[in-house]
Amino acid sequence: MFPWNKQFPFDQTGFTQHFNKMNPKEVENYIQTVMKNVFGGDLSQQFPFQGEFLQKNKNERSLKQGTPEIFETNDYIYVKLPVSNEEVGNLKLQHTRHQFFIQRESEETMHMLPAPVKRKGTKARYIDGFLEIQFIKLQDESISEVEISF
Repeated sequence: MFPWNKQFPFDQTGFTQHFNKMNPKEVENYIQTVMKNVFGGDLSQQFPFQGEFLQKNKNERSLKQGTPEIFETNDYIYVKLPVSNEEVGNLKLQHTRHQFFIQRESEETMHMLPAPVKRKGTKARYIDGFLEIQFIKLQDESISEVEISF
């Protein structure tokens, strides 16, 4: 018989001993080197959660690019989108239960919603350079009983 457990998936004793001797800084340097060789350039700007400074710059960039902020409460989902006065008349908003679409003159963007929303009752208003959209969350409280077989 073939000895399946000898090196499946790794040599268990040698791997754990080697793993315990690893230095986290060496691992980080190795990963950065591999990523740089594969993708090229400095990738640190592309990764989220890289500290407060980069997160602040990301938020400023997203406001300039028109990326929406999404807030969720128990009954509603709110979307806040920076829009210029000239752009408001040319926007077209559409949504399904799980996503919403913003059509501008030359592009259409799709954004996922954190929870399912109702088809009717969505409101949008323009205030001080921001388009605020209010979706009504779908309260699906239908309970199904599952039979357990023996």
